[in-house]
Amino acid sequence: MTPLEIRSSVDSVLLGSEADAPIVSESECIVASDVIKQHSGNHGCIAFAVRRPGKAIADLAAREDKPLDGFGIFGVVKEIGVDDAGLAEFHSQYFPYPLYHDEEKSFYTALGSRKLKLSTWNPFKLFRSFRNLSKRLSEKNISGNYKGEGLLQGGIIIFDKSGKARFAYREETGAEVPVEDIIAVVREIKSESE
Repeated sequence: MTPLEIRSSVDSVLLGSEADAPIVSESECIVASDVIKQHSGNHGCIAFAVRRPGKAIADLAAREDKPLDGFGIFGVVKEIGVDDAGLAEFHSQYFPYPLYHDEEKSFYTALGSRKLKLSTWNPFKLFRSFRNLSKRLSEKNISGNYKGEGLLQGGIIIFDKSGKARFAYREETGAEVPVEDIIAVVREIKSESE
């Protein structure tokens, strides 16, 4: 993986709840390797490239066994100024970690620049898949909207403390995040750095 660049030129003001702190970090140009270094904990960091807001990483970080201890967490979003209220809700309710605007979509490119596509043209299978996804989101108390660009898929990249990408999960819309795979990689990195 080559050094990535994240550009953060915030067109609209995204205000947080604490002293009007911005939700999405603003600066002229942030080099991804610097962001990775800045958020690297004792063992590394986890970058979450958001397609549509969700809470898988927040749930993982909140587990009682604390599998992500020693890892910094941050997120990147591909657009701002489209649904700032939804982004603020995502940040306050599901993802209380630093967020950056990936204007150049560098992290998304690193994940393959994959677009959401239909797995079937069968209307019955499409309906069943959509119903199952809606049920799963409802059970997790996640509401969503369809504002903004929702086709470019995101994912998760885990970096070790030297900034080397060790694992990448490419989002599969409708599928659960592979929590056990993520925990296995995190444990492996922890064991190597102790």
